[in-house]
Amino acid sequence: MSDRIVRRLVAGLVVVPLLLLAGCTTDSFAPQAVDLSCQGTAGGPVTLVVGARANSPRPVIPEPVAGLIREAAKRGAPIQAVRVDGAPNSVLNATFHTNARNEAARLRALSAFLADLGTAVERITAKVPEADVLEALAQAAHITQPGGTVVVLDSGLQTTGLIRFQDEGTFGAEPNEVVEYLKKSGALPELPGRAVLFAGLGNTAEPQPALTQNLRNRVADLWTAIATSGDASCVADLKTASTTGSIGGNVPVTVVPLPSQPTFKACGRTVLDDSSSVAFRPDTATFRDAAAARKTLGSLADVTRAGQQHLTLTGTTASVPGSGGNGVVLSRKRAEAVADVLKGMGVPASRITTVGGGNTSKFHIRDLDGKGNLIPAAVVRNRSVVIELSCA
Repeated sequence: MSDRIVRRLVAGLVVVPLLLLAGCTTDSFAPQAVDLSCQGTAGGPVTLVVGARANSPRPVIPEPVAGLIREAAKRGAPIQAVRVDGAPNSVLNATFHTNARNEAARLRALSAFLADLGTAVERITAKVPEADVLEALAQAAHITQPGGTVVVLDSGLQTTGLIRFQDEGTFGAEPNEVVEYLKKSGALPELPGRAVLFAGLGNTAEPQPALTQNLRNRVADLWTAIATSGDASCVADLKTASTTGSIGGNVPVTVVPLPSQPTFKACGRTVLDDSSSVAFRPDTATFRDAAAARKTLGSLADVTRAGQQHLTLTGTTASVPGSGGNGVVLSRKRAEAVADVLKGMGVPASRITTVGGGNTSKFHIRDLDGKGNLIPAAVVRNRSVVIELSCA
């Protein structure tokens, strides 16, 4: 077994297991500063959310987090861990005590405690298929007292529960809409008085394909929004380099397919939804990234100019578009925005038809759950312009 975590914890007086050394708490330890702008009360409780699972690199405890664990141990604060898998569970609860009466002996006891703790963390592995990071975070919030720090050591690619990155559209979901969905579902973790740190967001291991920087940013934005909306005292994403190799084992986790760039056939249909490069700013017909949109639509223009196809551009919106009503006006404007780019690239206006389908479009998919709440991933797919190239 790797001793990387053990070395890091002991190097600054860091992580260890459920080894309890009986005796008095150690108020005599001198405090050491921890280089973190976001943290709980000095020496406060620390809970690790450990994603030791398939498709995610082996968890690495950043040095500042090791410092938090060291200071928590000195103060006799609980150091806990929650396992990330399909049914997250609390798997570690350690508190340091010593009856040593001189500084050298106390330091030896603390070092031994942290080494044991590191070994215990190294041994945490997934037991149940899939990964429910949201539930693990909620459990960590529940067992961590106010003033403490929750540290999530995971890629953030959840595959079960209310967030499923393998579902088409999830990468493009607006964080604020996911948060609202979780609130209405009663699933937003309650984090008042707790600091929340993320380490490893977006890091992957084979067979999970590596994320682009844009997708990594989307994953980080989602989880930091969830923690912030859960009233965490502060939230930080500790950028860490991706290590090689996952835990492996026989506990499967679904591989998350990555969004692909739109392609256009001479005859057929392509959906340009809100996760594509041809996406629009909320409640407007303005492209999020005009240059990226033009690049993608340039490929469509090339295909169209080479033939005599007719293009039908149908705008579609979510069930509750920000503009109100059924979204027909907004969706038509978005279809027309795409048409304007194509016409500027030499596609004859006579070969283009624009349709405002709104949320009654024939391409609209169900985006409300049984309680009438918007389903974020489905919303992404409905906020689209559908391209139909007809060769008839």
